[in-house]
Amino acid sequence: MASIEPENKAEPKNNWVAAWYAPPLAVIAADLTGRTLRQIIRMQGGGSQIRVGLSNRYGQAPVTISSISAAHVLNGPNLHPGAKAVLFKGENTLTLHPGQEITSDPLELQVTVGSDIAITFYVKKGDCHTGHPVGLQTSYISKLGDFTKLPEEIAPAFYPLITTARWLISRVDVLPDSPLNAVVAFGSSVTDGVGSTLDAHRSWPGYLAQRLAKAGGTRLMSVINAGVSGNQLTNDNISELAAFGFPSFMAGEAGLKRLEWDLLAIPGATDLIVHIASNDLRMGVSSETIITALKEVADRTRQKYKKVFGATILPGGYTTEQNLERHRVNHWLLEESSPWYDAPFDFATALRSENDEALVDPTYDSGDGVHPNDRGYEQMAAAVNINLLSGSPG
Repeated sequence: MASIEPENKAEPKNNWVAAWYAPPLAVIAADLTGRTLRQIIRMQGGGSQIRVGLSNRYGQAPVTISSISAAHVLNGPNLHPGAKAVLFKGENTLTLHPGQEITSDPLELQVTVGSDIAITFYVKKGDCHTGHPVGLQTSYISKLGDFTKLPEEIAPAFYPLITTARWLISRVDVLPDSPLNAVVAFGSSVTDGVGSTLDAHRSWPGYLAQRLAKAGGTRLMSVINAGVSGNQLTNDNISELAAFGFPSFMAGEAGLKRLEWDLLAIPGATDLIVHIASNDLRMGVSSETIITALKEVADRTRQKYKKVFGATILPGGYTTEQNLERHRVNHWLLEESSPWYDAPFDFATALRSENDEALVDPTYDSGDGVHPNDRGYEQMAAAVNINLLSGSPG
C-alpha cells in the first residue's frame, strides 16, 4: 500500500511566502462527488515546509474532502513515493462550509522553484462551486471511487479524466530556506495566460518567473499569478459571457472588490504589477473612471506592498472610441501616474503592430486579436524592468 506519512509541525517563526496561487472564483460545479482529484501545482518558490490553502468561498453547501496528501510529481499523474498527509488542525478529513477559506497545518516537504507537486484528495460529499477555470496545467480526475490509498505504481490507471481547471485549492505557501519575497501579477485573461501553451507555463508571469530564476541571487522572487479571465476592474461579471455559454459570474468579482480578500491576503507579497481594465474598456467604461480606479488600487494596496507598478493596456479588440480611451489610460500610466505607482511597464508598445498601433503584432498574436501567444507573453515579461523590483534579501 502507498505510505502517507502524517505531519503536524508547529507554526514556525519564519515568514511564509505564497509559492502558487489561483484566485478562487464561482464556477459551474462539475460531477466530482465520489471521485479523487489529483491536482498538479508548479511551485514558484522553494522551501522546507509547505501549507495548502483551500477555498469554498462561493460554495452553496458544505463540501467534505478526505485523505488529503501532497507529493512530488514524477510525470503526468505519476508521483514519487512518500506522499505526506496534509492536515487541518490535525485532521486529514475536512468539511468546508459555504464561504469558508482555510489554510492547512505546516507540512514538512522540501520543494524547489519550478518543481511540480500534486495535491490529492477524495471528494466525499458535496459539489465544488469554487475553483479557477483557467489553470493551464493538466490535472487528473479518477473514475468513481476513493483511490487515495492505492499503491503508486498502479494508481495512475485509475485517473482516466483530465482537467485544466482548479477545484477548491487556492494557494500553496512555502517556508523558504532563505529570505524570499513575492511579486504579484494582478489582471484579467492576459495575465491568466489565455492563448499560451498548455503545461508550458508561458504566461507573462510564467516568463517573468523564468527571468527572475535565471537572474538568481537577490533578484529571485516568487511570482504569483492573480489573473482572472474576464475580470473587470470596476464592475462585477461580464454579461456578454452568456453568448459563449458561460454564466457572467465566472468573470469574478470586480478587481476593486478583490483587493481586500485577494491581493492583500497573499503571504509574503512585497511587489504588485497591475495590468487590468481591458475588459472595462470593452464594456464602455470611460478612461476617467478607469484612472480613478487605478489610483484607488495603488492607494489601498500600499498598506501591504512596498512597490506597486502599473502596466499599459494592450491593443486589440477595441472600437475606435474604445481605443482612444485606451490611449488616455496608457498616457496617464506612462506620464502622470508617478504619485501612485513606482513605475510603469509598457506592455502595449512591446506588442503593438508597426503597421497599426491599434492591433497586436501578428508575430505575438494567439489568433484572436486580443490574447498574446507564447512569444507575445515573453515580450511582455521582457518589458518588466526586474531591477526595479524589490527582489529578496541576500
